[in-house]
Amino acid sequence: MEKSFRASVPRYYELELPRDHPRRKRWPLLIALHGYEGNKDSMMRVAQKIAAGRMVVISLQGLYQFFLRFGKKPKNYRVGFGWGTTYKVEDSVRLHRSDLETVISLAVRNYRADPRRIFLLAFSQGCAFNYRYVFTHPRVIRGVISVCGGVPFDWNENPNYRPALTRVLHIAARQDEWYSHERNLEVRRKLRQRAATLDFRFYNTRHRFPPESIPHIRRWIERNL
Repeated sequence: MEKSFRASVPRYYELELPRDHPRRKRWPLLIALHGYEGNKDSMMRVAQKIAAGRMVVISLQGLYQFFLRFGKKPKNYRVGFGWGTTYKVEDSVRLHRSDLETVISLAVRNYRADPRRIFLLAFSQGCAFNYRYVFTHPRVIRGVISVCGGVPFDWNENPNYRPALTRVLHIAARQDEWYSHERNLEVRRKLRQRAATLDFRFYNTRHRFPPESIPHIRRWIERNL
């Protein structure tokens, strides 16, 4: 028979504070999630460019780690991280929710983040996890930015998802090998059902974070602060 027990493990994140951090009581908060096979360091480099020294930035690393096979020596394999799989996905959803709420609490208490101006940023796999949180807690997050991702697979069946006050910026890739044009149009249709506002944009790229989107993301955040 299958049994389980709970274990506590360290959760790692990168932190950047605004250049003039001591001069203001509260700062907007940007929480960034990497994609499958990514890590907190790679996502922090993107988030830093978006925040431009005017936000508290936290790049959280996924709990689930695995080797990426490059080369012949296992000790040289790079380690990638993810947010979950289809195996007992409800556990991964609960962990993501707990992580977000812990990080938000830390940022507000220790880093002068403004609880009324929280923005979530995700690439690929992290997007659906963020949407789960946003549309289950419709008054918590000011804005969510999703790049090359989708909505939760249980969008139509889960009764916990509700229309939210959250503004959504969704960036899709025209040559995405994981998300066809038709699938992206379906994502757009679904987001319109529950987002407070939706800015949905296509970029002529493959499944990657398009650097040319960063100026627009920055302006979008500034308009919604």
